[in-house]
Amino acid sequence: MKRAELNEPLRVYARGLSPTATERDLITKIYGSINSLLGTANCIQIGSYPRCTAITPLHDLDVLYVLGRWDEKNHSPESTLQQLYNNLLHNYSNPTNYDVSLSRQTHSVTIEFNEGNDIALSVDIVPAYTFSSNQYGDPTYKVPEVIKQSNHEVRHRSQWDPYQDGAWIHSDPRGYISVATEVNSENSDFRKAVKIVKVWKHHLKNADENLKLKSFHLEQVITKMFQDDPLLDMFDALFNFFVDLPSVISTPNQIADRANSNKYIDDYLVDLTDSHKNKIISARDNVLISLENIKPTTDISEILEPNFKQRNRDEKFMFDHRVPLHIDHDNRQLAIHYDEATPNRLERRLASRKHQPIGNKLYFKIIEGFDDAMTYFWKVKNSDSLDADKRRGEITKGGTKNHPETTAWPGEHYVECYAVNEEGVCTDFARVEVPIAAQ
Repeated sequence: MKRAELNEPLRVYARGLSPTATERDLITKIYGSINSLLGTANCIQIGSYPRCTAITPLHDLDVLYVLGRWDEKNHSPESTLQQLYNNLLHNYSNPTNYDVSLSRQTHSVTIEFNEGNDIALSVDIVPAYTFSSNQYGDPTYKVPEVIKQSNHEVRHRSQWDPYQDGAWIHSDPRGYISVATEVNSENSDFRKAVKIVKVWKHHLKNADENLKLKSFHLEQVITKMFQDDPLLDMFDALFNFFVDLPSVISTPNQIADRANSNKYIDDYLVDLTDSHKNKIISARDNVLISLENIKPTTDISEILEPNFKQRNRDEKFMFDHRVPLHIDHDNRQLAIHYDEATPNRLERRLASRKHQPIGNKLYFKIIEGFDDAMTYFWKVKNSDSLDADKRRGEITKGGTKNHPETTAWPGEHYVECYAVNEEGVCTDFARVEVPIAAQ
C-alpha cells in the first residue's frame, strides 16, 4: 500500500475514537452543575479531556478546586474539604438520570455517577492553591501528591498528611493543556496519533493487567516527537512511536514533570519487569509487522489488537533499521534476479518447473534500476514451515549474507532488495521468489 494512501484511513479511524456526542453532553452537564454550586472562577477542568486527547469510552473527569493563594504557613484544606463534601451532599443538583454517590478521600471529594453497579463517570475534585505561573501566563498550582489508578478502576490513595510540606507538589496542568493545543495547532495529526496509541495501550492492559503503561506518559512521548518535527504525518508518528518504544520503556525517569524537575512522569516504569517489557515489545513488533503489510482492505482496529506472538528471532525487518517500506510513487524500476551455478540435466529439468533443486548455488543481483546514490539492503527469508534452526530472515547491507546463497532446504522462500536514500527513505524495492524442490 502506498505511503500517501495510509494517512487518510488512519485519520478516519482516529476520529472515531473521540468521546461521543453523548459523552460530551454528559461532561458539559456535570461540569456545569459543579460550576453552578462551587463557582466557575473556582473550578478548572484538567486532564486528557480538556487536552482533547481523551478517547471513548470516557470514564473520568478531574477538576481542580482552587482555594486561594498558596501560603506555606496555612495550607490545610481539611475544613474546606469537609465543607465541600457537606455542600455537595446537601446542595448538589444532579443534572443526569444516573444515581450519585459521594465520598471524601484524603485529598479530594469524588462524585460517582452510577448505573446499577457500573460507574458511568467519576469526577474527582482536587483542592489546589495557585502558586506561580508558567510560560503561557497561566497559574501553576500546589496540589496533594496522589497515587491513583484510572477512576473507573479501584483507587489507591497515598497516605496524605496535609500538614506536611512533602505532601504537596507543584503542578502545571494548564501548561500541559496549552502545549497540547499549541502542538495540535501546528499539526492536527498530533491528537489523532495520541488517540490511536491510547487505544493500543488500553487493549494491551486489558489483555494483561501487568502491562501498565500510562496514557499520559505515552502522550508526552508523542508530544515531544511533534515538537521536534512538526511536519510528521499520521503514519510517520505511529511508525516512529512504535520503533522507539523499546527505548521509551527501557529506563525510567527520562521525562521530567513540567513543574517539578525532580519528579518524572515515567517513574512508574521501575515497576515493569523485564518479562513485562519483553511482552510489550513483542506486541509492538506485531503492530509494526502489520503496518509493513497493511492493505487497503485492512481493518485498522485489528492492527491494534494485542498480539504477543514472538517473532522469529532470526528474522529482521526494515523497521529495525527505522525504515518504513511504503512508497509513494508508481515508477518502480528496481528488479532483482539470480544467476545459477551450472546445473546438470536433472537440475535443469527441476529448475524449468520453477523450483530450484537442493544443493544449487544462486548469485543474487540487481538487474534493473540500480542507482549509485542508493544504499541497498537485502533480505533472505526462508519458509516459516522449516524447523526453527533452519529459518532465516536477516537483512544485510550491500548484498545477501552469503555469496553465493545455497538452496539447502525445500520450501517457498524469497529474497527482497530495498533501495534506501540518504534521508533513510525507502524509494524502491524488488522481490524474487525462490521455491526449492525437495529431492
